[in-house]
Parts: sequence; C-alpha cells; structure tokens
Amino acid sequence: MALFGTDGIRGNSTKYPFDNGTLAIIGKAIAKVLCSKKDKLLIISDTRESGARIQKELARGIASEGVEAISGAAMPTPSASFILESKKFVAAIVISASHNPYIDNGIKIFASNGLKLKDGIEAKIEKEIRAFEKAAVKIPPLKKPIKKDLSLLKNYENFIISAYRHYGFNRNDGRKAANGKNEFLKNKTIVIDCANGASFKCAPEVLRKLGAKIIALNIKPNGKNINKNCGALYPQNLAKAVKKHKAFIGFAFDGDADRLICIDEKGGVKDGDFFLASMSKFLKKQGKLKNNVLVTTVMANIGLIIAMKNEKIKVITSKVGDRYVIEDMQKHKSSLGGEQSGHFIFRDILKTGDGLLSAAMLLSALSIENKKPSEFFSIIDKFPQILINKEVKEKVPFEKLQKSSQIIEKYKNDLKDKGRILVRYSGTENLLRVMAEGKDEKQIEQIAKTIINSIIGEINAQIRS
Repeated sequence: MALFGTDGIRGNSTKYPFDNGTLAIIGKAIAKVLCSKKDKLLIISDTRESGARIQKELARGIASEGVEAISGAAMPTPSASFILESKKFVAAIVISASHNPYIDNGIKIFASNGLKLKDGIEAKIEKEIRAFEKAAVKIPPLKKPIKKDLSLLKNYENFIISAYRHYGFNRNDGRKAANGKNEFLKNKTIVIDCANGASFKCAPEVLRKLGAKIIALNIKPNGKNINKNCGALYPQNLAKAVKKHKAFIGFAFDGDADRLICIDEKGGVKDGDFFLASMSKFLKKQGKLKNNVLVTTVMANIGLIIAMKNEKIKVITSKVGDRYVIEDMQKHKSSLGGEQSGHFIFRDILKTGDGLLSAAMLLSALSIENKKPSEFFSIIDKFPQILINKEVKEKVPFEKLQKSSQIIEKYKNDLKDKGRILVRYSGTENLLRVMAEGKDEKQIEQIAKTIINSIIGEINAQIRS
C-alpha cells in the first residue's frame, strides 16, 4: 500500500507508519532524497499531542544522514512555504493532519521552491523508505535536542501584516489617518475561530495589529481538541458569535490554518465559492487578475461559474486538491485559485494556500471597496448543493461498480445542464464523497442518498463475496 496520498502521508498517529521506527526511517529517506550533508531542514507542526513525538523521531532519521533539523513553534502549514523563501532551509516538513480529528496526523513535505513535492519525488522517497525497511536499518538516538527558532513565527506574522498593508495602501481611499495608518478596521470587531489549532497564536496577534478589535474563540489547544466541534468544519458556531457580538466579519480556520471560511456581518456562512467569485471580480477591477483567469475545482458551484461568465472571467476547473489547483495556476499563469472548502492561493504573494493571508487579503479588498462583507459577497447566487460523506471499508474503483455506475449515468442524463453529480473517494481518508447540485434541493438530496447507498451496498457485497 502506498504511503503518500494526495496530501503527503496521513493516518492514525498510533499505527504504522507513525510508529517510532518507521518515522525515523521516513526522516532518513526524506533527508537522503532532498538534502546534502550539513543542510538544514525545517520541521513545524500543528497542536496535536502526537506532534512532538513524530517530530523527534523524524529528526532522528534526518540526523542520521548528516542533516540538521530546525524546529519552529506550532505554526500554520503555509508558513513553511514563506519560510523557505529565505533560502535558509533546503526543504520543510509539516506535521499535521489538517482538518482531521486529533488522533490522526500527517507528514507534508515542501521542496526548496516552497511547493509541495511532485509525485515523482514522493515516489523516490517512498522507494528509499522501502529499501531501509527491507534492510532493517538501525537508526541511532539523537545526540542533542532539536534546535528551536521561535523567530520564524514572528517573521511569518510580519509577512501577513505587510501583505495587508501593501494591498490596502495602494490607493488613496480617504480612510488613512495623518500617520499613514489604514483606519478602515478601527472600531470594527472581528470574531475568529482558530480551531484550537496552528493559528491560535498568530491569527489574533496579526489581526489585532491590523487595527481591529478581536474576539478569539478556540485558542486553548490541549493536544486533543483540535477541530473538535470548532473551526472551518463547524462555521455555524462562529456565525452565532458574529451575530451576538454584532461583528463586522468572522473568520474560521481549520487545524493547520490553510483553510478559511468567512461569516458576513449578518451571520451568513460564506464558503470558498463566495470568496473566489468576489475576489476575482475585485482583482480584475484592480488589474491584478492575471490573464483574466480563475482556477478552481470540479466541486465549484454552478453559481460561481455563472457569476464568472457574467464578469467575463475565464474559469479553469482542476481536480480536487490544492496541489492540482496550483499546478493549473502555473500552467495558465493565474494569480488567484482555490477550492470551495476554503483553500485560496494568491500566487503573486505566496505559492500555497494560506487561511490567514486570505483573511488579510479580503480585509484589504473590503477596505479599498469600502463595503460590508455581505455586499462584497453578493456577486454569486448559488445553486443548492448536497454533499454526503460516508466511510467505506474499501475504495473499490467505480468502474467495477456496474449497478451504481448505471444509476449515476441515469441521474446525470436527467439533470443535463441544470445540475451536476460528482462522485469520488477522499484522497486522505477512507471516505466516499457524493455531491449533487441542481435547482430542486429535495431532488438532489434524494439523488445523492440513492447513489451513496448503492455504492456502499455494492462495495460491501463485493467484499463479502
């Protein structure tokens, strides 16, 4: 079974490949493929209780190749891409399972160019891992503790603040004080939900420095409460808080802070489709939407496609996953891309998706436009969309599920151009995902349920036989 999925290595932190011996071998393989002796390799993590152990074992393997591992604080995943721009590190490892429960963890690897590894490089690392396992390589203990550099988090915070100020100050909008500071956020309240994850320190700090009053929720991680009924997966809780505090806007991050879900001043939950449509229109107006192209995924709502057509903005749809969005952004030389789930990439500023940077860019746009969030997001009229996730025992290829394939094809023909059906497996979990979209919410809900029940029934029947 392959170790690398669509977003690095991910799984239950108490099982293989997250046992100590395998982790050390993974660290050794990463160092062998990506580094030379005496190079430095960055390791950061989110707030999961398993993170410290995983970091120590990876560093043990890294040291066995003559490479030094340097640790940062609990930091957002995208900060690794920013830090790599300093050229002090040849690569970065992020220990995080993103939006998954605390018991899971993951290993994401960024190359020296600030991007996640290509499939071919991951294959080389996996080949080395298998060779080390076969040879039963013994890796010695670390001779000294991992060095920590807490200045890395501060540098990342300053980067976000600078990005906001650069874009927020690019026009004389009449809202600057005599000292040159942008006054747009003065006396405005922003409620944030940090999911007890990697943004619990930096998000409140950065947004306060931008001038707003901050009410920060879920900023007390204990190693087990990351993503637990909070953050980007549960934005309804934040929506209630925004209404309660009569806030200007709300921001919900996921566990590793590469996602952002917004709440407007009325308590409306605005996912990635709203963000991408509105920011595309804004950037086009500012002359910053390169080639007049937005890159999103096949999960994008039809409402987004229609809105972009009305704005004469070309939409490129990629496979689900931020790495595929980034690949298409490079191919089409686009400056903005992202996913409905809340990953947004401002390619001219950072090479990967960043929830906190996205929040800052939205605030900058609202400042320039002098609009409330509900006004800014009003560009899009979304179609009803039903998304159902169900755990499966085995990811059987859909072409081997004949009955279910016929049902899916029938529903697609019924909907024609007035709706969509998307059926796929999660790249990081044993989950079946079925999305149905159309004008009649009851109809698409029934379609999604019928498809998912058929697929699970067929999978279970094949396993029994």
